[in-house]
Amino acid sequence: MSTPSTPPLSNTKGDGTSLSEHPAPVPHVLVSPRHLAGAGDRSLVTTHLRDHGWREVSTPADLRTDLESPDATMRLCLELDPERSWWTVLGAPHDGGLWHATFQARTPAEMILAFAQALTHPDEVPGSDPFHVLHDAGWTRPVVNRLHQPHYKRESPEGYLVWDLRRDEDVIGWHVRSRIHGTPMWSAALSTHTPLPAVTAFAAALADSEPLPRAPSSVPLETLKLMSRRSAATSTPLSVLPVGQRPSPALRNR
Repeated sequence: MSTPSTPPLSNTKGDGTSLSEHPAPVPHVLVSPRHLAGAGDRSLVTTHLRDHGWREVSTPADLRTDLESPDATMRLCLELDPERSWWTVLGAPHDGGLWHATFQARTPAEMILAFAQALTHPDEVPGSDPFHVLHDAGWTRPVVNRLHQPHYKRESPEGYLVWDLRRDEDVIGWHVRSRIHGTPMWSAALSTHTPLPAVTAFAAALADSEPLPRAPSSVPLETLKLMSRRSAATSTPLSVLPVGQRPSPALRNR
C-alpha cells in the first residue's frame, strides 16, 4: 500500500491571492513635534528632484550623491559624513547672487523635500514671508529676559526649535536650531540669497502640526526619552502614538 504523499507547500491563501501581495504592516509611530522625528527617508528628496529633471553628476567613487538642476544653476549634495552637514544645496543663478543651504543629518527629510519642491515649483508656494508663516502657526519671540525679546527670532510653541534671521554687516541669513533641553538635535543654515519661496516653504514645513511617521528604531533616543517623560505625566501619550500600518509621508504635496 502506498502512503499518501505530503502536498507541496503553497504560497497562496484560500482566496487564491499570493501571500506576497499582502506584506506584514510595518510598525511605526507618529512623532510630534515633527522636527524631533529624525532623518526619515532621504529618497523622498532625491526622487523628487530626479523626477523633475535633476541629473546625477556624481560617480560611485565619490561616495556621495550630487544632483544638478536642468539649467545647471543649482546643485544638491548628499554626503553621509557625521562630521559635516549631510545636505548642501548650492545656487548660482544667472541673474542673482550665489546662495547655499545646509541641513544636518537629523533634519527630517520631509522638511528638506518642502524646500526642494519650492525650488522646482516656486510659484506654488503660498505666501512669501517666513515670519508670517511662523506667526500664524503660533511661534513667538523667545524671551531672553524681561526687557529683551529678539526681534528677528521665533520660537516654536513647545520651545525646542528656534528660527533666527541673523544680520551682520549687511549679510542676512536664516539659521534654525533644534534642541531638547540644551542637547542639539540638528541645525540648518540658509544664506542671504536663498530663494525666498524655498525659505518660506521650509518654514511652513517646520510649523506644520501634522506628525511624521517613523519606525520606532529610527526615532532619536532624545526624542523617545522626552516623549516617555511626557507620557508618564499624563494618562495617555501626548506625542508618539502607535499605529497599525505605515501611512503615506505626512506632507502636503504642492
